[in-house]
Amino acid sequence: MYVGYGKTAQRAISHTAGSHNKALYRWLARNEYDLKIAGPYFNEREAKAVESALISSISPKFNIAAGDGPKFVPVGVPAHLSERASMPHLSLREVGVQANGALIVYLAPGDYLRDGRRKFDPAVPNDRHAFKNIEKNWDITALIREWERRPELAPRTLIGVHGKVDHRFVVGALEIDRANLCHPRNKRFSDRWPRHRWRVPVIDPENLDHCDLRGRRVAGATFGQFSHQLHIWIDAKGRRRH
Repeated sequence: MYVGYGKTAQRAISHTAGSHNKALYRWLARNEYDLKIAGPYFNEREAKAVESALISSISPKFNIAAGDGPKFVPVGVPAHLSERASMPHLSLREVGVQANGALIVYLAPGDYLRDGRRKFDPAVPNDRHAFKNIEKNWDITALIREWERRPELAPRTLIGVHGKVDHRFVVGALEIDRANLCHPRNKRFSDRWPRHRWRVPVIDPENLDHCDLRGRRVAGATFGQFSHQLHIWIDAKGRRRH
């Protein structure tokens, strides 16, 4: 319920008599708690590192400040967006509506893609690697034909997701350059592919947080093992079309 730092054990014990934190004080007055002390530590810096780590790990109800040391953050998420991982999962419908139409692509784990690109590493997230993984190479010819026929249906946001099904999160969300989405210059060819693939053009390669989606958890984003099953298309009304 609360994690605090103090130079002596008396600091922890003193909280039982009251607190400047009014919500904590009211809870303490119920006298229904267990008090535990960790330490001693080598110095103040070490103790505050433990305090910050505990606060970020268990999110105690009555802690207002985050502490003055290193913190646990969800893998693959920039530190300043870490709170998004604890927000409720978004359904595919909600993603489509918030993104005003989305093409969701799956970033598989591993070291390198067949064409030599380094795969996104959630332990050491790199924006450039993330973008390069998200933008290409996708087997979306059938979707391109549909968007050529009905351009008003073309998605506005390209979203890369990573992780196991129950812990899938948005690595990056980029605004799609819809005017050039279906241009033939985005076709990619390789002897390794039975069909050509596509690069998805974006407005700003450095903005991976379009529509405030980066770091959000996504529920129900399942993919298959074949190239045409590694993407999901959700329209602006939240309807899954692929």
